[in-house]
Amino acid sequence: MKWMLLISLSLFWQTGALAQSAPDCEALGTQMKQQAKVLNYQEFEDDGWRKLAAKKCFFQAGTSIVAWLSAHADTASDEQTRTMRYHAARVFAMVGRTSVALIHLKHARNPDQAEDAAQDWNSYMDVFSGWLRRDLADVQAGIARLELQPIDDGGYKPNLEAAQRFLTCYTMPYAAIETDPACVVQSAKTDDFSDLKDESH
Repeated sequence: MKWMLLISLSLFWQTGALAQSAPDCEALGTQMKQQAKVLNYQEFEDDGWRKLAAKKCFFQAGTSIVAWLSAHADTASDEQTRTMRYHAARVFAMVGRTSVALIHLKHARNPDQAEDAAQDWNSYMDVFSGWLRRDLADVQAGIARLELQPIDDGGYKPNLEAAQRFLTCYTMPYAAIETDPACVVQSAKTDDFSDLKDESH
């Protein structure tokens, strides 16, 4: 299984008629925040925040995730919470909300991850965080730890290809890391704002 972050979306509106057809992100975001209160994890993962991201309403996608986390604080599993925190970091990073993204990444880490975990989720979070903080050494160190992972059943080292994007396109904006094929070190699956999730448990 290849866990890559490649999205097949054009990220910025062009001028002219296309710009005039831009969605009302504020209205869509308000609606989704209400829906988030009643959607279960899988419903919100499949048909919630991603709908906003697909319309380039990235900030609203992030706030809808925050609303879901708040509404499901007592029922969401630790893994679900970490995964949603990670997605929140992604969409907030898309709109330059670096400090907010970093807070979510901090909470996306798995405090119970074993030192010899076959899937090193925390090191991937460290790479993402290091990139946001413009700390090249942290990015490189996180990738080095991911390279120590055993190869999984799909023939890959979990999250390694995704992490390498941050180094390959270190000087590029976050949108490039999500979308630019030039950031891919090895061949990778293309998906629509497809997801990494915490499977380190």
